[in-house]
Amino acid sequence: MTPLHPERRRRRFGFTLIELLVVIAIIAVLIALLLPAVQSAREAARRVQCVNNLKQLGLALQNYHDTNNAFPPAAQGGMFNVYMNYTGYSFILPYIEQTAAYNTFNFNLNLPGPPAYYGWTLPGNSTGFCLQFGVFLCPSNRASAEVGSTVGSGASAYTVDKVAVTDYLFNGGAGRYAVPGYGETNLLGPVCFNSSTRIAEITDGTSNTFIMAESAGGNARNKYRAVGAGASRVCVPLSPGLPAAPSATVYYDNIMFMAYGRSRTWGTDKRIIGGLVGKTVDLIGYPYKPNDCAFDSETTVADDPPGQPAPAPGQQLPNFRSTHPGLINAVFADGSVRALKDTISMPAYMGLSTMRGGEVISADSY
Repeated sequence: MTPLHPERRRRRFGFTLIELLVVIAIIAVLIALLLPAVQSAREAARRVQCVNNLKQLGLALQNYHDTNNAFPPAAQGGMFNVYMNYTGYSFILPYIEQTAAYNTFNFNLNLPGPPAYYGWTLPGNSTGFCLQFGVFLCPSNRASAEVGSTVGSGASAYTVDKVAVTDYLFNGGAGRYAVPGYGETNLLGPVCFNSSTRIAEITDGTSNTFIMAESAGGNARNKYRAVGAGASRVCVPLSPGLPAAPSATVYYDNIMFMAYGRSRTWGTDKRIIGGLVGKTVDLIGYPYKPNDCAFDSETTVADDPPGQPAPAPGQQLPNFRSTHPGLINAVFADGSVRALKDTISMPAYMGLSTMRGGEVISADSY
């Protein structure tokens, strides 16, 4: 047997550079294919959690109704009563196992009038004003609030680093008005300002009327805002601020315990827009599709019947939107949670938002 040549014994076998590059390319392709699947799985899990949040809130609203024989208002009171300074989010806290948080609010705290001024703006309610709960936030959107501010003025002012916010708004319907009693009663949703809706009043059926839906807050979701109304409504970048404060930073958020639900300017550097009630139309009754940009207009006296005060003057009436691709989740008055696609027809969408519009809506229309 002929022995191996010494040089042949020292030879080592391995990958060539070309083979190594091919292997790296294959791994890169596999990762590129895998990442979207991983992201999709994560989004599916987050959407499930979002649906669970709405189920909990829907159950809380049902339990509130069982106790009080009506669903809560989006905000309590009226023009010459308590100035709408506590919200439905405050009222349902005991029904999501947050009784201790509910007890931090002093609903009798007021400044003397007439009329007496009750509200979250008083320092005695500063603790409750900034209590954030995960059940009110969509995990696909965010895990915390973004905006803090100085609230009130003079001796009653207080400052919080972050105010409590929500990604789920009450459904105010498909009419122009934010308060019952001003007209278009057939277009009302089940939860408006100063409303006290009983299940028996939802004549369209509880399975055909949603009571709360996604309206994702925060600037990350809302880089644009809608200006104008009707066919002239356009989306513009979120900043700048008001004409009187053009350098102000504009934030979009639904401040959960701030009962105004309207555009607010603190000082000259900060403006916050948002809402408590979502609508399927804008302030002139023009269809407002899901996932359109956030609204930045206000109800106006010109929309009112002659001789009557504005229904919740200056209230923001945003639309519903989410971070889930192509849909929003909504909890219906019967407690079920269903997805409403962006492609839903506007008559069906508006019909699902009214509680006594008399619309006939088939399940295959959304």
